[in-house]
Amino acid sequence: MERPLARQSRPASSRARSGVRHPRRGAGVLLAVALLLPASVVATGTVAEATAAPAAAGTVSTAAGTVSTAQGSVATAARQSALTAGVVERRLRKGETFWMFGRLTVGGSPARGRTVVVQKKRMDERGWRTVGTDTTNRAGRYSVRIRAGAVYEYRAIYRGSTTARASWTGRIGVGLTTTDRSMASRDRQMGVAIGRPTSGHRQVTRSVISRSYQHGILVKVTRSGRDRTWWVHGGILGEYRERGGARGRLGAPVMDPLCGLDRGGCVQRFEGGVLYTNADGAEASTGLKGVLGEVVATARSQVGYAVRYDGGNGSRYDWYSKYNVWARSNAPWCGLFQSWIFKGSGHSTLVPQSTTWGAYRDAVRRTRPTGSTPRVGALAFVSYIASGEASHTMFVVQVDGSRIKVIDGNTGGGGMLPSGVRGVVEHWVAESQVLYYAYPRY
Repeated sequence: MERPLARQSRPASSRARSGVRHPRRGAGVLLAVALLLPASVVATGTVAEATAAPAAAGTVSTAAGTVSTAQGSVATAARQSALTAGVVERRLRKGETFWMFGRLTVGGSPARGRTVVVQKKRMDERGWRTVGTDTTNRAGRYSVRIRAGAVYEYRAIYRGSTTARASWTGRIGVGLTTTDRSMASRDRQMGVAIGRPTSGHRQVTRSVISRSYQHGILVKVTRSGRDRTWWVHGGILGEYRERGGARGRLGAPVMDPLCGLDRGGCVQRFEGGVLYTNADGAEASTGLKGVLGEVVATARSQVGYAVRYDGGNGSRYDWYSKYNVWARSNAPWCGLFQSWIFKGSGHSTLVPQSTTWGAYRDAVRRTRPTGSTPRVGALAFVSYIASGEASHTMFVVQVDGSRIKVIDGNTGGGGMLPSGVRGVVEHWVAESQVLYYAYPRY
């Protein structure tokens, strides 16, 4: 049985030197704040949850409807559940982190271990999209972390059990503002999530001031006479400091990190590029910016992952890559790797999320523009089989005349890896090998 080779990541002792701790949820304190806010900022809802009782054969009438039983009929009492939702601020700067939080009670008591879903939609949209989920703690509290990107309405849902109707809170609108954000204002907005200050203000550059807290740093950046204050924390903070912080190549942050990604990933944009880290110890940066930079940094963080395989049994080595495990598929994993880097960077909708190679290849060609021009961020399809049909895909990260630099999975990298090993490799290939390119809409 093949086993994954050791990941190429920094030693644990090196990561520990950053002294970074991930922030606590802090939902309890934030909830207390929310309950003091105007009614428009805190929304509530109720759902009737049926309680089970011994029954004879027949049906049971409950608040959720009619339930068939194996033993009989009995009128059951329905316990009311109440769900609240709130935010500390309803107008944020694009890229700032905020939390939607609240409390769930059933029968007047805190409901522990229940799943609450937070959804969002634009004002002109009809359908709701899931932002995140959380499991209530012993006090019935939950919180979901969100990075503001546009004007949305948010709501929380408790779906109940099989004998309870779904319920949701009222809508909470969160908009954007372009007003200044001082460090003191950001400190108040973050609350317990960032903890107490552990240093004074430090002048990093002429236009950048930072301050350390228990759970990260705040960085105030002044550009064109406007102030913005961003949060850097967790694994991102350690890597950022090792790269020189605001004085280094990445420069000052331009938004908060997007965290809660697959495998504990976080990705953050800076003036000079993007930085990605995850709980596996993987990390990478790129000078590319925006969404494209987030995807490239995520892809580059996986370079060095490899698995041994039995060349006579493709189904075995395919299943044992971590991307196969993620997709629950034993398909050749070049396409699964490509799907994962978009999912892992928070942009899963940019490519199809298919679990077989043929379905992925066909869905990409059917739903994305294709052409013969190499571009950074394009998906390059090549053929290694007699029929000439596309049998492998690569992610383009650099174009240089007649050659392209790619990151691809389930490859030996043209001899870069030992015999009997497949992995994720960043390497140059001749542009003439490519059958066609597909272009995600970044």
